[in-house]
Amino acid sequence: MFEKLHFNTARLTIRPLQQGDLHAIYESRRNPQTSRYIGDPATLEDAQARIDQASAPWQANEYERLLLAVVRREDNVLVGELMYKFLCHNAKTAEIGYRLNEKYIGQGYAFEAANALIETAFAQFGLNKICAFCAVENQASWRLMQKLGMQQEAHLRQHFKFSHGYYDGYMYGLLRSEHGMAATA
Repeated sequence: MFEKLHFNTARLTIRPLQQGDLHAIYESRRNPQTSRYIGDPATLEDAQARIDQASAPWQANEYERLLLAVVRREDNVLVGELMYKFLCHNAKTAEIGYRLNEKYIGQGYAFEAANALIETAFAQFGLNKICAFCAVENQASWRLMQKLGMQQEAHLRQHFKFSHGYYDGYMYGLLRSEHGMAATA
């Protein structure tokens, strides 16, 4: 089952969030800059609720989030998070998300982690499509989606509401056939 997901890349370990990640998650999520297009900066209680959610058994239901830690292998430092969820089992469609601590942005960790998650999700679930969403103003996020080989599929008007207003969003998608993997029935 995917809840036991644990894999390595050249520089990273991807694993489920753990109670010991609380302070690293809080440090990352309380930052107003990295939270601007995701939601309000987190409190310690918000970070604990995220860890608690990640600790519950994942049932792989549609829209149920699987929360993963992105940990640097050389020193075991948590540099960010990944999110995975099925959007539609019948259509074999899922969504991914990513977030890095501000200290680790610009070092290729988001690409390395998200690309590995895409590879793993296509391989483990026989998915047809993986999607990702972001605010139009979140240029770093949609550029990463493009680097991952995703194609812009939609411009969603006033799709996100944050404390500072409504924002248009982009939806990007990557088909299994575009990712170089054989389609499965």
